[in-house]
Amino acid sequence: ILVKASKVKETATIPEKSGSSSGFLGNLLVVPMDGSHWVGIKAIAQEMGRRGHRVTVVIPEISIRMGPGKYYDTITYPVPYDRDYMDSVMTSHKDILEKSSQPLMEKMKKLFSQIQKITNLLHTTAESLLFNASLISHLAQQNFDAVLTDPMVPTGLIVAHKLGLPTINLLRGVPCSLDMKASGCPSPPSFVPRFFTGYTDRMNFKERVINTLVALLEPLFCRLMFWHFDQIAYDFLEEKVSVAELFAESAIWLLRIDFTLEFPRPLMPNVILVGGINCKVRNPLPEVRHFYQISNFS
Repeated sequence: ILVKASKVKETATIPEKSGSSSGFLGNLLVVPMDGSHWVGIKAIAQEMGRRGHRVTVVIPEISIRMGPGKYYDTITYPVPYDRDYMDSVMTSHKDILEKSSQPLMEKMKKLFSQIQKITNLLHTTAESLLFNASLISHLAQQNFDAVLTDPMVPTGLIVAHKLGLPTINLLRGVPCSLDMKASGCPSPPSFVPRFFTGYTDRMNFKERVINTLVALLEPLFCRLMFWHFDQIAYDFLEEKVSVAELFAESAIWLLRIDFTLEFPRPLMPNVILVGGINCKVRNPLPEVRHFYQISNFS
């Protein structure tokens, strides 16, 4: 299978000395996730490339938002679906999210069907990359230093394990708290609220009991959530390794959260908060600038 590579022209304009103060210029492989997850990954890829590092982003030919950008190279791989199918999946997803007067059972049926479509799309995309022998062979020859990925779809974790590379994860969180367990962060259910409960770190006794019950069900949820990827990893790597074990191999965790907006919780040294990564830098407000000038004269 032919692999299409498109090199962004801006890469050639990067100054040779635009890297870090240590002078190290790395070689980064990026295996992103589509949709809104792509926004943060793209920001890091472009900034790393701007600083002089070599950045290669691997994306499918058909995607929602992913594509070329400044300061990084892109490699595309073929997928067994077209743009019309992708658009139909996104349209049906939008219709389900919008309020309607349909009966509850009809809504649940459509929601379950939509979840199946999206998971099948994710699995198909992952298999198209992993079982593209010529592409994997090409990546293995590039001498990458690390893999940057969003582990909600663990394709990047599987590729990193195959190539023997450290993994850098950028994520908001995994609904079954697999990220907390894999990174070694203490996550006592009496203190740390679970996904979908809506609780904060200040729970009463009843809420703590419910939160603990949800925590006990999390391993089962993780198993159901990643069971197909467990099989994909086994078929691709030809070794018995689970997605949970691949998560645990991660070197750095970049969490898109901020304690000023969420509840506090224990973190490990390799877990870094980057909650403002998607915030656009704006010019200072005129009132604030005027107040600052007056303060200087006082």
